[in-house]
Amino acid sequence: MTLMNLSYRTNYLHTYFKTTVVVPDTNESNYTAVWLLHGYTGDDSAWIRHVNVEKLARDHNWVIIMPEGRNAFYSDSNFIPYYSYFVDEFIPKMQSLLPISKERDHNFIVGSSMGGYGALKIAFLNDDKFSKVAALSPITDIEHFRDNPKGPMAKETFNSIFDSPDKIAHNQLINIYNSRQPKQQILTLCGDADFMHEDNIMFKNFLSIHAKGHYTWMPVSGDHSWKTWGDNIEKVFNWLN
Repeated sequence: MTLMNLSYRTNYLHTYFKTTVVVPDTNESNYTAVWLLHGYTGDDSAWIRHVNVEKLARDHNWVIIMPEGRNAFYSDSNFIPYYSYFVDEFIPKMQSLLPISKERDHNFIVGSSMGGYGALKIAFLNDDKFSKVAALSPITDIEHFRDNPKGPMAKETFNSIFDSPDKIAHNQLINIYNSRQPKQQILTLCGDADFMHEDNIMFKNFLSIHAKGHYTWMPVSGDHSWKTWGDNIEKVFNWLN
């Protein structure tokens, strides 16, 4: 198993960003790629620190790509145009450097918490690039997240990203789904003791109607923590497979 730590200057962000990648040692040239996104306060090492990512890559013979997302909510803001960077620069950059497929059917995107929101948003907006998306304890309603007293992000930080009611509405997952009508296979899960469980149930009810036939809800126990995600990530990867 090859573990790669990449650092490169981005033309979009005018700074250096990091990415951690795991590549199986089966010497193929067209691997399925899993784009694995971290949550708030994490970085490209977050999944490696808490989950045996190498085992997941080995078991499924997939390349797993873990980008640094900072706290940008995988969205464009006046400070960091992260979404545009991810789609227009990061994905092509990784496809040029790594032995991975460019085919939609062999690209999956997964994330937890803020990364779950990012995975769903990026997938819904790029149905041509990703065939499957899975989100563990995702932020499904960004306005409710902002106003939730248990939320970890300061309102000032949130407001620096989503700085107007129109921008909040434009970035709500339900609105994105309704406008794009993506056809990916979708999975979400959320622990029954998670502080965002109610929001996730509302989102599950929405997708059960509007994405009927290509949506899976995975009920799990646990709170908003790496223990919950670590306990269930193997099930998620088995669903992807």
